[in-house]
Amino acid sequence: MRGTLLLPFLLLISACTAPAGASGTFEPSGTYEPSQAAPQPPGSQAALTAYRRFHEVFERALETNDASRIPEVAAGPQARHLHKVIRANRRAGLIQRSHAVPHPRLAALRGPTAQIIDCVTTSGLWTYRARTGARVGAPPKPQRNLLYATLHLTNGTWKVSNITHPRNPKC
Repeated sequence: MRGTLLLPFLLLISACTAPAGASGTFEPSGTYEPSQAAPQPPGSQAALTAYRRFHEVFERALETNDASRIPEVAAGPQARHLHKVIRANRRAGLIQRSHAVPHPRLAALRGPTAQIIDCVTTSGLWTYRARTGARVGAPPKPQRNLLYATLHLTNGTWKVSNITHPRNPKC
């Protein structure tokens, strides 16, 4: 019993002992610095955070038919499109619910413009009557779609200005 425990102990000690005639210090120093992915340009994290917030505000606007917070996260064609969707739902007496889980990555950052590629997972768009809460139509299917988003820096705030998807948006 004692011999079986002694062998692993001796192997461990010999592995940690410098061989005869060895001198100097151990290199590397033993400090650990976590490796990072490619360095991100300044503002990249803010653009990604703004893009995620866009999804949150959009979901809330659809489920309440309240477009008042859209200008905080969207501008240009995308803001106009979202306002149009909310007005159409309000006229039809509908609300829509969905949940998106974005997985964005910054593709480019040039001055006041950021390009984001996202393979977003969604629960699908559930439609309900605003007055009764009754579901309209068949339940949607969860999806994963490839999106290309353009954000512009407007008065110090990143805002989504355009979202497009390829012909085959599956990712």
